Amino acid sequence: MAEQQAKKSLISRPLDLIYFIYFASHIPVTLAIDLQVFFPPQWIPQVLKDALTFYIETYKDPFMGSSTPAYWFLSFVACELFIQLPFFFMACMSLIKVYGAHVSTSVLPTIAEVLMNDTLDLTTTERHTLIGFYAPYFILPLIMVVDSFIRVNSYMRVGSSAKKTQ
Repeated sequence: MAEQQAKKSLISRPLDLIYFIYFASHIPVTLAIDLQVFFPPQWIPQVLKDALTFYIETYKDPFMGSSTPAYWFLSFVACELFIQLPFFFMACMSLIKVYGAHVSTSVLPTIAEVLMNDTLDLTTTERHTLIGFYAPYFILPLIMVVDSFIRVNSYMRVGSSAKKTQ
């Protein structure tokens, strides 16, 4: 069953195609925007600085634009650099599913903070807009976890049935 799935075209597997697009779209965003917090400013092209400034000013993201670092958030960005970015490339090639568990659990605290922290200087509309940006990075990885569990469970049942008949 796993071999049959791998031999089918990505276009004929709509959920895997969505995953592929999701992972592939992360690569430029991670490199161009998210990782700016780790690079010296002189290494960053002005066009990327301007893109980040536009995002921060337009959507008032309290984490990307904070003058006071939120170390828990920076630790997630570090995970994005050292774990997720290499994985985005592998995932595009093989659509490995373990990524979903890590990202869905690391984005949930960010969403909760935006929703519930009254000290953030955000209007309700700005909070909802930020949740709109963050939510896909929670929902789709969570779907990946459930989907991979279902797939692995079905592969295990098939393998277990084959052993019983031998």
